Amino acid sequence: MFYKITVSGAVQGVGFRPFVYREAKRLALKGYVRNTSGGVEIVVYDGAFVEILKDKSQLPPLAVIDNINICETDVSDSFFSDFEILGSKFGSGSTEILPDTAICEDCLRELNDSKNRRHKYHFTTCTNCGPRFTITSDMPYDRNVTSMSLYPMCDKCKKEYNDSSDRRYHAQTIACHDCGPKFSFFKDGKVIATSIEAVDCAVTELKDGKIVAIKGVGGYHLCCDATNPHALKALRRLIRRQTKPLAIMVSDISSVSEIAVMSDVEKSLLISKERPIVVLEKKDKDSFSEVSPLDSIGIMLPYAAIHYLILDRVDVPLIMTSCNLPGEPMGTESQSMVNLELSDDRTIVNRVDDSVVKVIDDKSMLLRRSRGFAPKSIDVGVKKDVEIIALGADESNTFSIYKDGKVFMSQHMGDLSNAKVTSLWEKNIEFFLKVTKSKPSIVVCDIHPDYYSTKYASELALRLGAKVVPIQHHVAHAYSVGLEHGLSSFVGITCDGSGYGLDDGLWGGEVFAVKDGDHKRVGHLSEQMLVGGESAVKEPKKMLFGILSRFLTDAELSEVFGSSAGIWGKQIEQDFNILKTTSYGRIFDAASALLGVCDTRTYSGEPAISLESSVSGATPYVLEPVIEEKEGISILNTTILFEFLWKNKDKDKSRLVATVFDYVARGLYLIAESLSGDLPIVFSGGVAYNRYVTGYMIKKGVLVNSKVPAGDGGISFGQIGSVLGSN
Repeated sequence: MFYKITVSGAVQGVGFRPFVYREAKRLALKGYVRNTSGGVEIVVYDGAFVEILKDKSQLPPLAVIDNINICETDVSDSFFSDFEILGSKFGSGSTEILPDTAICEDCLRELNDSKNRRHKYHFTTCTNCGPRFTITSDMPYDRNVTSMSLYPMCDKCKKEYNDSSDRRYHAQTIACHDCGPKFSFFKDGKVIATSIEAVDCAVTELKDGKIVAIKGVGGYHLCCDATNPHALKALRRLIRRQTKPLAIMVSDISSVSEIAVMSDVEKSLLISKERPIVVLEKKDKDSFSEVSPLDSIGIMLPYAAIHYLILDRVDVPLIMTSCNLPGEPMGTESQSMVNLELSDDRTIVNRVDDSVVKVIDDKSMLLRRSRGFAPKSIDVGVKKDVEIIALGADESNTFSIYKDGKVFMSQHMGDLSNAKVTSLWEKNIEFFLKVTKSKPSIVVCDIHPDYYSTKYASELALRLGAKVVPIQHHVAHAYSVGLEHGLSSFVGITCDGSGYGLDDGLWGGEVFAVKDGDHKRVGHLSEQMLVGGESAVKEPKKMLFGILSRFLTDAELSEVFGSSAGIWGKQIEQDFNILKTTSYGRIFDAASALLGVCDTRTYSGEPAISLESSVSGATPYVLEPVIEEKEGISILNTTILFEFLWKNKDKDKSRLVATVFDYVARGLYLIAESLSGDLPIVFSGGVAYNRYVTGYMIKKGVLVNSKVPAGDGGISFGQIGSVLGSN
């Protein structure tokens, strides 16, 4: 009797068909295996074959099985003479595109083996490693739907591809020096060298203090010597990021340990197949200050063969920052930012930025979920007969699709205020709808009326014949943790810079009670004034003025703010261009300005990030949170905090900063705890990246994000959670 076995999950592009083939041949079974639009289909003369698939220890390293279905099939024994791999079958189902992964140890050994035919070959990969998402245009995953389709295999590669004992058996990325993509080094647009000589040219320029654009897996990086101050100065001028921390790439773990402190969790992330940038505490706060002026630094290890080939020749850390201007998408095609370029001729189908992770109290938190993680689906344990697309927030955007109990989240897309980003975003939405074979009946968006994503939701819904469901920004943040942890009822603390509130105000320090899909705002920070409206976000002194004006005299304000005090005071008096906000992020901004840490914002979150960096493990002063009740809502008084800071501004600055974190964290937790009863408490939003605030929450047993970003990159996931919770 023949059996038809259907397997879904991460089973394409991982060597799964070759694995099935070898096992079936070992058992002398007849039948076939093939990719389908829904996963992998196996027909075999032995129903017990399923047990082999259930043994996770035997599966290929990158394979993940979500579901296995088996049924009898009416096939004659004479129909098959052997077991074989058939061509792919297209249908209505959906399967997963695997994320790109770092080069494996076997391929790395070949790269460094002078006797191997792939010695120093830039695109050495196999079924266990290499690019997937970045080269794929459709599913099922076969070479003809990848950008490798333009590179016919040479006879040697064909032999490996067809050899069931070879780890490159049916490896769609198979290539070598003779038949695969090639690197070239360009200077002023002209080819100077190719192959390994191209790498040599790039290395020479890097050692000479030059900036080289290097084409990587998901886009171009701008690269320079991280120890060369002249190169760093030129780079910052070029990318218009004068103070924003930059990431570095080093050759190995021992090099990391010379620069930063590593926990076991952080080390495991650095060497993982995802190879994200990991934000680490510096050993010496003053080291690499021109790379990162903070007490931390982002470090990653090489993940592609080209990185190893470069770092083998350069004995210093290298800056690896995305090749684009602020707000624009990462470049994937030949660029014009610098005149030196190390580039290959393989097309990047889907651009992907480097992922970024920060570890707090041994909890890994994604600041950016992209290369290595996206577009791997997240099984949320809730299977409903509905398909949903959630468009996320306009900053740090991702979008998500819910189908069959899984959420397919896009890679980091960037800020939708940029026309280049929105164009790519719309194309990427269509790509995800195509490869997941989704037909959403619900389009979820933010309630902010001016968001590009909110406006686009109506257009997309009309085209899909779907309905639009708007979800408040901070509610989505709370649900992002709830959905991760399988919760239908919880109390959520959400803190960030700001988001459009249900009362048309700017929220950002909120507490919600969620009960079986219903949510209610039950607490928040006291309202403070944004003097000059949104301009106060870039000029924290305006935010500080609004708070101090509540308890200082005009003379005292003039002493601090000079002539601006009169202008800003008049604005408050006339209620001209004044916004009210409950934002925790703006509290950070004001405190940063008051304590002389940072009074000008040149990149998103700079005052808050600088404030965190200035604590140095100090103990906070004792200041009990003042919580007031108004119309059934608990309000944490933040003016009290600034009165304390003002009176004690000449005391230890680190302890005062610690007091800012402690006061608000304790206050919001006390509000949540008083309302939670037996319900769990969750914490999300951009403030959740603050190691002191989140460290406090984790110690109290509060749940945080780990699978999706706590910041706006997790909003689309939370929007899905809100809709699922209410249906």
